[in-house]
Amino acid sequence: MKGYYHKPEETAKAIDKDGWFHTGDCGAINEHGQLIITERLKDLFKTSNGKYIAPQVLETRLGQDLFIEQAAVIGDGRKFVSALIVPSFDALKAYAKKKKIEYTDIADLVNNKDIRKMMEQRINEWQKDLASYEQIKRFILMPRPFTMETGELTNTLKIRRKVINKRYAKLIDAVYAAAEKK
Repeated sequence: MKGYYHKPEETAKAIDKDGWFHTGDCGAINEHGQLIITERLKDLFKTSNGKYIAPQVLETRLGQDLFIEQAAVIGDGRKFVSALIVPSFDALKAYAKKKKIEYTDIADLVNNKDIRKMMEQRINEWQKDLASYEQIKRFILMPRPFTMETGELTNTLKIRRKVINKRYAKLIDAVYAAAEKK
């Protein structure tokens, strides 16, 4: 690409003096020498320890799990990575029935210690090959899904991290405060 048509300012922002086109994407070269786009650069966040985290990598991995419907990874400016996890409620109910776990509603189910332990094991399995600083240390099981109607998802069903961080600020702060006490 030589530049944007009749837009020299935009061209100057996108193409550096060496001719590199900056798309805002992050990528990796696979074993076949192909460039694979892995995430958006603007979606990276930095922990208080100075480590950069790609939340979409974790969210995509976790989203493959039978018991996880949605995940919002948190950690910008924090000491460690945490997550808000929306479980697959049908899968959880089936698990609870199989394990004879009694509950009255979804909130009861997501707060059950046996359910939390099972979910922790599953989360740890999905992130076992990541560096320690990239791994989710604490998580919250959410009693309802993130939706477009609440502004938590875009119309393409991507997490709106700013909205989630703001809406659940007290809950997120409580997770980090609890970790400080230990």
